[in-house]
Amino acid sequence: MPTLRDRVFRDPVHGLIELRGDDRPIGELLETRAMQRLRRIRQMGLAWLVYPGAEHSRFSHALGALHVAQRVTRQLKLDGRVALDVKVAALLHDIGHGPFSHAWEHVFPGSDHERWGARIVLEDPELHGALEALAPGLAETVRGFWHKTYRPAFARKLVSSQLDVDRLDYLLRDGHFSGAGYATYDLDWILHALAVEDVLTGEDDPRDLVIDYRRGTYAVEQYLFARSYMYAQVYHHKTVRAAEWMLVKLFERYRALAASGAEPPGLEAAAILARGGELTVDGYLRLHDVSVTHALDAWGGRGEGPPAEDPILRDLAARLVDRRLFKTFDLGDDAAVAERVLAPAQEIAARRFGADAATYVTVDTTRQIGYVARAEEELHVVDHPRHGAVTLGRLLEDMPLGQTTSIVRLLCAPELVDELRPVVEAALGRPAGQKRRR
Repeated sequence: MPTLRDRVFRDPVHGLIELRGDDRPIGELLETRAMQRLRRIRQMGLAWLVYPGAEHSRFSHALGALHVAQRVTRQLKLDGRVALDVKVAALLHDIGHGPFSHAWEHVFPGSDHERWGARIVLEDPELHGALEALAPGLAETVRGFWHKTYRPAFARKLVSSQLDVDRLDYLLRDGHFSGAGYATYDLDWILHALAVEDVLTGEDDPRDLVIDYRRGTYAVEQYLFARSYMYAQVYHHKTVRAAEWMLVKLFERYRALAASGAEPPGLEAAAILARGGELTVDGYLRLHDVSVTHALDAWGGRGEGPPAEDPILRDLAARLVDRRLFKTFDLGDDAAVAERVLAPAQEIAARRFGADAATYVTVDTTRQIGYVARAEEELHVVDHPRHGAVTLGRLLEDMPLGQTTSIVRLLCAPELVDELRPVVEAALGRPAGQKRRR
């Protein structure tokens, strides 16, 4: 049997990420095809079209999540098997993501990354074998994290909650690579303030994950503000949303073509999903940003071979490849304004694009979500000077970041901007010519 070697990665966010000693065998998972595929999926979807530095991959994020899991399992002094489970689940938590992540899941039903992750760890022989070599039954154990059945429950919260190793890494990582200055928070102090204590009554296992109020509340508030700012300024940036809408409409067009067997070549695995067929894990692992981008090049007439015959698919692909993105009008947060704008906007689009007008103009509503946690993801706060023990959500529900607000925008093809501007200004009650397009 070959001798396992130490692995050390130089990471721009955490410094050195090391797999030594007891963690050395985890490094064997990195060599599997399923893990290496994550190098070809960008962490931030299409945000790189706005933030040129946001080219980092889900592979680097997976390493970062593993590193945070290493730190927190040491901090909590978890026993060996539970610590291993948490670290491996952290490393593999994104293994099932499809190309461009959430846009893909929106179009192809049943393609959520947790469902595919649970399949991959069992059905991919290479990854399944590597997991079983680490510990018998580990593949099934990891599935328990996705299915919310893993025990002890507090360990599951380290991988999936409002304060898990996934979020603790991606906020710092996305902030670093996007160049946004909103994602700074005190990771060291949050980890210092975490503990496992008996807080659940009437449960077989009363232990749960807690935050020490006197130690950690301000650091957690800083983290939650950072998350709120990143959504407002980066993840929900107007141009990022416009590009994502275009990609969604392109995938929807492809799905409709594939349903009738009229899709262009180059993405056969997606065609199987579009027709409701059963895609194998091997086929799914062929899907990533690079394979989809290669298809977009071809469909838009920017690659080898003939472009897509369908004019809408060809047009959307060419616009995305050339970065000729849709424009946006800010409609504030009043849904009534959107209702006044949409019908005349669709009429204007129909004059130029005919029956396909709905592809080229839409109202986009994003929700700026503050602290929202399901019961199984909630964290307890202990040692509060007035309340004793409460949940984190209870403490923050009255804060501004605990509220949910909407951002409403009109997205449109650039050719429609001049005709749509007076419609938008009238709906907003502005004098003609007062420009607010951004």
